[in-house]
Amino acid sequence: MKKFFAFVAAALVAFSFASCKGGNEPENEAYKIEITDITTKGATISVTPVDSTGTYYWDVLEATEAAKMTDEQVAAYYKEYFDYVIEYYAGYYDLTYADLLLNAADGTDSFDYTGLEPNTEYTVVAIALDANIGAAGKSVRKNFKTLEQKEDPVPADMTFEIAASDITFSSANITVTPSNTTATYYWNIYKTAQIAGMSDEELCAAIKENIEYAIEYYGYLGYDVTFEDFLSKGVDSYEYDELDANTAYTVIAVAMGTLGTTNGAVAKYDFSTPEIVAEKTENITLTNAKMNDACDAYGWWQMMAANTDSTTYITISPNEAAAVEGSYSIDDMDADYTYILLDKQDQYKFATLDIEIAVEGETFVLTGTGIAMNAVQYNFNISGDVEVLQASAAPAKIAPVKKDAKLIKKVNLEKTAKRSEKLFNL
Repeated sequence: MKKFFAFVAAALVAFSFASCKGGNEPENEAYKIEITDITTKGATISVTPVDSTGTYYWDVLEATEAAKMTDEQVAAYYKEYFDYVIEYYAGYYDLTYADLLLNAADGTDSFDYTGLEPNTEYTVVAIALDANIGAAGKSVRKNFKTLEQKEDPVPADMTFEIAASDITFSSANITVTPSNTTATYYWNIYKTAQIAGMSDEELCAAIKENIEYAIEYYGYLGYDVTFEDFLSKGVDSYEYDELDANTAYTVIAVAMGTLGTTNGAVAKYDFSTPEIVAEKTENITLTNAKMNDACDAYGWWQMMAANTDSTTYITISPNEAAAVEGSYSIDDMDADYTYILLDKQDQYKFATLDIEIAVEGETFVLTGTGIAMNAVQYNFNISGDVEVLQASAAPAKIAPVKKDAKLIKKVNLEKTAKRSEKLFNL
């Protein structure tokens, strides 16, 4: 495999570079193209140079676009893509054209495409290229068409049995048993307050919209994700271990096809986590602490021990940017990012938190209590210096690797979406 693969493998990002034209290749063509295992969204493509010398490149283009392009235009388009890749990885890898070109001496080059569009005609285009990515020979092209995507039938009378067991203040084991073990369905857990007042129709629409957004988002990151990655079949269970204490939850299950179609019926199961009760109490006193007096784009404050020997620090993340001085409870915080870290390894989110922060000049005093997910009540008496920081902006999105109507180059992170992570909230 070409030298470029060795580079990107180190970064857990692998690129594949491929190509095509219609018809069967005559025996005297420079490249033999084989297309196998065609599915609705992919195919396995292998390109074998007939001559074992020279450099070349191949990729998959949409057939309608490939038909408009001369060999010189194909080479120019590949060069444009190479330039983009080199610029994209600048600062991480010092790539050159030589790193991206394929060498005929390496023999067959193959790639399993998984991100194509269903029922669409594509062209594999292989062409000899010189060191400057100019056309150095006649292209070989071969067409293929992905299969039509058909949705699994959605049973009109599918029902669900839902159970919650081993419920604690922060966890619960959920099991969903469908009446039809061969049909696909979606299920997830939501805070009851999130879905209060929503009809079954609105819930189905919101779930489908969330999955579509997730597919688009993960596609941006290079993952090839489909509806099926978020659907279950047969009995399914999941142990949630980051629930909020003293909170009502609702499990929702709905029959859903592989294209997001539902029968409009939603099954619900309600349960609540108990209030957390502290099993012991610990006092945390820091007299030489430091506080960042700034809210960044995510509303982040951080208090930490200033002395390097200390291994304890507390992070408080308000839901909205606000002045540091004042009174705060857990309801004012983003619970996922409000936590205490002990011994540089044990991190516990707060289940409850009530604190007062007083600021005078360049010093602050924080007092109050909080119960963390380790069932310990921490009493805080923290004082120290205020460090004024400039609020940082949200990080800019890294531009995705170029892909448009012509070039179907995909980033392949070699990771599959994990349906059980339950990533979506309404």
